[in-house]
Amino acid sequence: MLKSIHYWKPIFRRLSPIQIILPLYSLLFLLVLFTFEGTGDAGDSIHHYLYARYAPYHPELFFDHWAKPLYVLLAAPFAAFGFEGVKGMNILASIGTAYFVFRSAQKLNLPGAWMASLIHAFSPLTFILTLSGLTEPLFALFLSVALWAALDKKYFLSVLLVSFLPFIRSEGLLLLGVFGVYLLLLKKWKLIPWLLTGHLVYSAAGYFVHHDILWVFTKIPYANAGSPYGSGRLMHFTEQMIYVTGIPVYLLFWVGVLALITDFLRKKAKIAFVVLVAGGFFVFLVAHSLFWYYGIFNSMGLKRVMVGISPLTSLIALSGFNTLTHWEWRRFPLFPRILQYLLTAYILIFPFTGNPAALHPEKDLALSPDQKAARTVAQWIQIHVEGETCYFYAHPYLSMVLKLDHFDPSQRQNLVSDFRDRIKPGDILIWESWFSVVECGISLDTLTGDPSLEKMYEWKGSGKTENIHYVVFRHKEK
Repeated sequence: MLKSIHYWKPIFRRLSPIQIILPLYSLLFLLVLFTFEGTGDAGDSIHHYLYARYAPYHPELFFDHWAKPLYVLLAAPFAAFGFEGVKGMNILASIGTAYFVFRSAQKLNLPGAWMASLIHAFSPLTFILTLSGLTEPLFALFLSVALWAALDKKYFLSVLLVSFLPFIRSEGLLLLGVFGVYLLLLKKWKLIPWLLTGHLVYSAAGYFVHHDILWVFTKIPYANAGSPYGSGRLMHFTEQMIYVTGIPVYLLFWVGVLALITDFLRKKAKIAFVVLVAGGFFVFLVAHSLFWYYGIFNSMGLKRVMVGISPLTSLIALSGFNTLTHWEWRRFPLFPRILQYLLTAYILIFPFTGNPAALHPEKDLALSPDQKAARTVAQWIQIHVEGETCYFYAHPYLSMVLKLDHFDPSQRQNLVSDFRDRIKPGDILIWESWFSVVECGISLDTLTGDPSLEKMYEWKGSGKTENIHYVVFRHKEK
C-alpha cells in the first residue's frame, strides 16, 4: 500500500490544476448522463434534438433558421444515437469551453487561469444546459475558441469562427459587431469583410432550399417588433444572473466589474479584456434586457441565454477572484491564501447546497412530470392503437416516446387551428394542457364538443407548479 502511494505521488505533482479539473469534470458528466434521463428543457431542447435527428431524412431542416443551421449540421451525427447523443455533444462542447476559457485566461495573463475553467464548470445553469439538446453550450464553445484565437493573434481563425455564431444562436449577430470594433481598434481593416463569411456560405447553400439568396435575413424568426410572450423589467437579466452562475460566481463577477472599471480609469486595463470580454458581455446583456423590456424580437426573458456567454462571465469572475485573493494584508499575510481556498471550496460546493440558485437534481436533471405523463400516454397508445395512423399533437416529447418522425406529415402533424382541414378518419389526436393551449391555442372544450372526435383515453396528474392533463381522441366519421 505504501509503495502504491509512493508511486502515484510524483504523477500528481506533475499534473497541473487544469489536467485534474477536466478529467474530473468529464467523469462527473458521465455519471450524471447515465443516472438521469432529463432533457434540460421540455420544449426547445427536444425540438432542437428532433431537427438534428431527422435532418438527414428532410435535408431542408439543415437550413431552418429557428433550428440554427450550424447546430443542426454538427448535432446530426450525434442525434443518430438518440437524445443521449446530443447530450454527449454538449458535454464535449462544455469540456472544450472549459479548456479554452483557461487558455484565454492565460493569454490575458490572469493569475490562476485554471480557476476560470472551474468557474465555468461549476456554474449551475451551465451544468444543467450541458445535459440538454439546447444550443447554448455549442455557442459558448465557438465563442471561447474565437476569443482564444483573437488573444493568440490568430485573427483569421477568430473571425471565421465568429462569422458562424449567428447560425448557432441569433445573438451571434451582436458579437459580430463586438469583434468588428476590436478589429477596427487594431487596424485590421482587411479582416473585417471576413466577418460576413458565415452569412455568405449559408446564403449560397440555403438558396437551393429557400430559393431566396437573402434567406439568412428574410427568414429570421425573431425579426419582428413584437413578442407573444409579453415584456418584463429592465433589470430582469441582471437579477436572474444569480440563477445562472450561482451566488459565489455572481459575487465574484461584480467584484471583477468593479476591478475593471478601476483599471480602466487608471488606464491599466487591456484593450482585449475591455472590448472582447467586458464589451461582449455587456452588449449581450444590455441587448437582451432591452428586448425583454420592450417586448420585441420574440424575447421570452429566458435566463438560459446567458449561458452562451459563460466564457466571458467566467473571465470577469476570475478577475474578481484575483482582486480579492491578491490583496496585500500586512498583518495577516496568510489571509489571501486562506480566502483563495475558501472561495474555491464555495464554488465547488455551491451547486450541491440546495440553494434556490443551485442544482436540484430531480427538477433539473430528471424527466419533468409532463414528460413522465407523456411516457404513460405513449405506452397506452402502443397497446391500444393498432395499425399505421397519423398523429396530431403539439408536445415535442411525444415524438420521442412514440418514435415518430416529427417532420413526416404522414406520421405526425402539428395540432394548430386548421387541423380539422387535415385530419382523417382513424387519425389520433393528443391534447395536453401546455403546448396545445399556450403554443397552439387549442382548448379542451373545442375538442370535447366536436362530434367527429371520440375520446379514447384521459390522464390527469399534477407537477410541483402545474396540473398535467392529457386526452387522446380518435377522429371518426361525422
